[in-house]
Amino acid sequence: MSLYREGAQIVTYMHRRDFLRTAGGVAGGAGTLAASGSAAAQANVKPDYDGYLDGANGFDGSTTDLRGQDAVTIEVGAGSDGYTFSPAAVWVDPGTTITWEWTGNGGDHNVVGENTDFSSGDAVGEEGYTYEQTFEESGIVTYYCSPHQNLGMLGAVAVGDDIATVEVESGGGEQNPEHMGVPFQPHYVGIATLLMMSASLLFTFFFLKYGESAHTSGGRS
Repeated sequence: MSLYREGAQIVTYMHRRDFLRTAGGVAGGAGTLAASGSAAAQANVKPDYDGYLDGANGFDGSTTDLRGQDAVTIEVGAGSDGYTFSPAAVWVDPGTTITWEWTGNGGDHNVVGENTDFSSGDAVGEEGYTYEQTFEESGIVTYYCSPHQNLGMLGAVAVGDDIATVEVESGGGEQNPEHMGVPFQPHYVGIATLLMMSASLLFTFFFLKYGESAHTSGGRS
C-alpha cells in the first residue's frame, strides 16, 4: 500500500490482532467448558453392596453421597415402624466420623458390623443415644441391628473411591440424557462449544479476507 495510506493500514492491523485474540479466547473458553462437560458426562456409578442391602428397610437402590463432609449422622430407628437406618446407605471419604443417633422408636437397637469388627454394644432404646465410628480405609462396610436383622434393619457405608462399583442402570427404551447417566447440561455445553468455535472461524476468515468494513483499507480485493 502507498505511504499516505499507511496509517489506515496500521489501524486495520491492530483491530485484526485484537479480534484474533478475542476469537482465540472464545475458542479457549469453549474448550474449557467442553472439558468440564466431558468430565461431568462420565457414566454414573454407585457402590456395589453385592446384594447385602436387597430387602433392607429404607433402601431404594440409591446411595446418599456425603463425600466432602467431615461428619455424618445416621438415624437408628427411623421409618414408620422404627426398623430402619436412615440413610440406609451412605458414601463418605476416609476419616469421616459416622454418628448413629437413636430416635427412640422401634424398641431397642444396636449397630453391629457384618464384615468389619465394630459394635455399639447391647441394644438400647433411649432417644438421643449415639454411637460413633471412623473408617480410615477405603472399602464397603455393612452392618445391621441384631434384634431386627431379620426384619430388614440393615445398613452400609461406602468409604472412599477405591471400592467396588456398578454403573447406574439406564433401563430400556428411548432415554433422555439424564436417564443415560449423563447430566443434561453438558449436551448444551457441547453444542454451544461447536457453535462458538464455528462462529469464531467464520468471523476470522471473513475479517481477514474483506477487512473491517467497506470503508477500511487493508482487506483483499
